Amino acid sequence: MKKFFALIAFTLMASTNMQAQNDSFYNTRHDLGIAIGGPSNSEILGFLTSVTELAISATVTSVMTGGYATGYYTYGDAKYVPTISAEYYYHVSKVVAIGGMVTFNSAKRDMFCAWTNNVDGTRHEEKTGTRKLNNLSVIPTVKIDWLRKRNFGLYSKAGLGVTMMHETQKDDQEGGLDYKDNMLYVNFHASLIGAEFGSESFRGFTEVGMGEQGIFVAGLRYKF
Repeated sequence: MKKFFALIAFTLMASTNMQAQNDSFYNTRHDLGIAIGGPSNSEILGFLTSVTELAISATVTSVMTGGYATGYYTYGDAKYVPTISAEYYYHVSKVVAIGGMVTFNSAKRDMFCAWTNNVDGTRHEEKTGTRKLNNLSVIPTVKIDWLRKRNFGLYSKAGLGVTMMHETQKDDQEGGLDYKDNMLYVNFHASLIGAEFGSESFRGFTEVGMGEQGIFVAGLRYKF
């Protein structure tokens, strides 16, 4: 009888150990990820496309236009870096993970001075400098894994944090305009649905939502 119970106990232990190995992906506590996405809140709200309109500097007026320039700078189309993000989450349970993301995006636009020669009436537009904008965000986030399989998972996440916008506008002419401004504002991100796929440790993922990571997000994740 003792041998019988010992055999049962051994079988149960072996079965439990095998099940634990089969479900080892449930035991991953840490998620590291990198992603690219867009359009982000910064773009949607106009922080990458709108500008602080500045009066044309005296240096540009005198050196480049011979004193004819008046009014404000005009700006060319934006050339921007889409939102790049890094994430980390710690699983406090099989379902709930807490952590956050750091995101960055930037834009650059040429500055132009448009002026009319009062002598011959000709219209001129010349590049005078560059306007740059950088956005850096830190957003604490909660992630909910509502489906976890060995090679596939579905989840949602949401977070609230802050963004620092740094803007510069600078003339090419020495001694010309050198404008700098910083702004701090509340920002968020929410992925309504995310899907990850791959091995237990390395996975690709895609998300659909809205916020500072973007409406569409794709990246790679390491789980351990």
